[in-house]
Amino acid sequence: MADAASEPWGALLPEGGRVTLFALRGDDLETRDLARAADAESVAGIDPARLVTLDNSARAAPPAEILPKGLRSLGALQQAGPAALLTAEARVLIAGALTAAPDWDGILLIPEPEVTHWVHVSAREVVSFQGAATGRLARAFGAKAGEADTGALDDTMSRPERLAVHLNAAALTGDHSALWGHLLGAELAATRAYWLGQGVRIIGDAEPYAAALAAQGVMAEAVPRAGAWRAGLRALGAAAGFTG
Repeated sequence: MADAASEPWGALLPEGGRVTLFALRGDDLETRDLARAADAESVAGIDPARLVTLDNSARAAPPAEILPKGLRSLGALQQAGPAALLTAEARVLIAGALTAAPDWDGILLIPEPEVTHWVHVSAREVVSFQGAATGRLARAFGAKAGEADTGALDDTMSRPERLAVHLNAAALTGDHSALWGHLLGAELAATRAYWLGQGVRIIGDAEPYAAALAAQGVMAEAVPRAGAWRAGLRALGAAAGFTG
């Protein structure tokens, strides 16, 4: 009889009317696009009892365990003040980033195309978080990815009331580094309580955040996103009791 820990299991992510299956057996990870969750057994041979759903429609308030034991569904976290949403996928990334040091206390920074998440973790819990729409704004102004002008960053951090004027001028001149500098300056000013005097780790592309934080004397550690995702899925399987 096969060891249960060696049997395949999976995580399901419903979105856009389809379901993404992350199928795991040992260290092997395969991603499948399914029409429905019920197809996981026929397509990947996974017992429905060995599936965890990443359900962003379910919402809980922080503080909350990153990955509760015995879970069969992992929802998003929703915070009222300031209003912010942390997806189930972000919780998996957080668990993966903390695999080597699960009791680490500090700030995890997760840059996404639309929103950058600043997450305070302590004692294996998400304590609080804040989201910034910097990526969304940068795209709206046509700013291409690249370095952030440190002068623009410092100017907006010290005089955030001039942000709209600076963005207009940078957009007219096509100065993408200035656009990023001003936007990141506004974000760092708004999230000062999350990085000042804190240990910071960035999950995913470190730039331009690592350089912006370094200009403020904060040296952030970069955590590769793919590695954090894979490690987070393994931690999810362990929390569900599917693996050792």
